[in-house]
Amino acid sequence: MPTRVRGLERALDARSLAAVAFGEIGSSLFFALGIVAAYALGLTPWVLLAVGAVFLLVSLSYAEGTAAMPEPGGASAFVRRAFNDPAGFVTGWVLFLDYLIVIALAALFVPHYAGAALEWEAVTEGPWDGVVGMAAIALIAVIRLVKRTQLYRVAIVLAGIALATQLLIVVLGFALVVSAGDLSAGVDLGTAPSWEELAFALALATLAFTGLETVANLAAEVREPGRALPRSLFGAIAAVVVVTTLVAVVGIGAYPGGTELGDEWRRAPLVGIVVAFGDSASVDVLRLLVGATGVIVLLAAISTSISAACRLAYALPAGTCCRAPSPASARGR
Repeated sequence: MPTRVRGLERALDARSLAAVAFGEIGSSLFFALGIVAAYALGLTPWVLLAVGAVFLLVSLSYAEGTAAMPEPGGASAFVRRAFNDPAGFVTGWVLFLDYLIVIALAALFVPHYAGAALEWEAVTEGPWDGVVGMAAIALIAVIRLVKRTQLYRVAIVLAGIALATQLLIVVLGFALVVSAGDLSAGVDLGTAPSWEELAFALALATLAFTGLETVANLAAEVREPGRALPRSLFGAIAAVVVVTTLVAVVGIGAYPGGTELGDEWRRAPLVGIVVAFGDSASVDVLRLLVGATGVIVLLAAISTSISAACRLAYALPAGTCCRAPSPASARGR
């Protein structure tokens, strides 16, 4: 007798989906902040805010698309419906590259957060940082094969950890290191940063908001997609934009001009911000906490990106086979 394959279940409500969206997109700040600061320098908060505003507009399109077509696939499903199957298939393979980039970046930053927190320099230098990164990907892949935990359960925990850490940095940063004069220190538009660096920083700032496709792939698992998807996506991304900008302001307050943040602390920027709070036992504890949080959040980001890639692969062979059944069709079975 053939074995029945378990499909996707509608288990997400609006609150859970908002938590998933915030956790997925907010986790990108752990690796994007230092990269953007390396080129945007003192304009880092405003670059992130500008790109975040664009992503808010993009989220409206995703919200409408996923509400109208509550099925896995994300942009590939939209393109397939708008044009044809080959165009959707090509878009899907481009999205696989997006997931691979997120997985690779998250894995490469894991040893740097661990090393910065523990002051273990060996693991932050080549080739060992690459070795540890590859080991992290292999470990998550094996765990996903052995224990297939529901994606939303992992992502909700990820959201709570990321939000708590980022808010703690914002509160302490504004109390300890942020002053109005520091936000414009070292900024000479056209020179520091140059126009070429600013343009490149705007492109790099999109790294801070990766994860939208991962959330869109959950459309088939939302209980009331017509209501939950638009509100959850837009609300979560708005929260991410605000928190990301505030953390970047604290980063520029801690390192006026952004040079040190984008150089010395490029691969562990949130730990670098904490180090700027001072030299005390409490700061050492906070440094260890932020480093451990960075490792956990980045490992979870690898896991959820792998899961999203699996959902995309599930959706690519045929557009209709993986669409969640409508209530009418379900009653007719």
